[in-house]
Amino acid sequence: MRYISARQMIFDAYHEQRGSVMVYAQEIARMGAQVQTTQRNNNDWRIVNGLEAGAVISAVENQPAHLAALARYCFGPFTKDELAADRETVEIALYRKMLRDGVKLPGQGKGKPTAQQLETLRYLCMAALYHHSEVTWPYSRRGLNSPKAVKEWFNDYLDIEIDVRFWSRKDRASWGSIWGHLLLLLDQWEAKSLVSVSMLMKNAA
Repeated sequence: MRYISARQMIFDAYHEQRGSVMVYAQEIARMGAQVQTTQRNNNDWRIVNGLEAGAVISAVENQPAHLAALARYCFGPFTKDELAADRETVEIALYRKMLRDGVKLPGQGKGKPTAQQLETLRYLCMAALYHHSEVTWPYSRRGLNSPKAVKEWFNDYLDIEIDVRFWSRKDRASWGSIWGHLLLLLDQWEAKSLVSVSMLMKNAA
């Protein structure tokens, strides 16, 4: 495996696993001394790759569920269908975190948020995760870089409307301030999800 960056290591590790190298390495470990020397030498690279991949995957998986899901969602070599459960895990974690923090929603006032306001928050969590996955490695795309882009994403992917007229208002709660909070939270979660993998790089140095 290439120890280039924590993000690259996550991609490579899960790619190795998908190629059944992990299964081979586990079988070699189980057989232990029964493995013939010639066979061991011929397959050293497969064993090393498998063990390294296993260490990275273990570092990812032994985290809180939302952090492991975020790491796989952003950096794993998976299809959208394969990532559906991870995407939902992160979206729900974002939504619950915002509610726990008591973030005021636009139009909420002093009372409890309405069902419609909560639904918009849930959808904004979905949009924020989509944006984060687009702008981070390896894509580094523009993502939803403006209120207009967020509005268009809501229309295209959810077939609903979001009011972005007061996106940047500072004197009251706005969806723009909620958006900024969500993106900051995702940045923090990504950084946390990479710490244990980064430690493997330091140990290998």
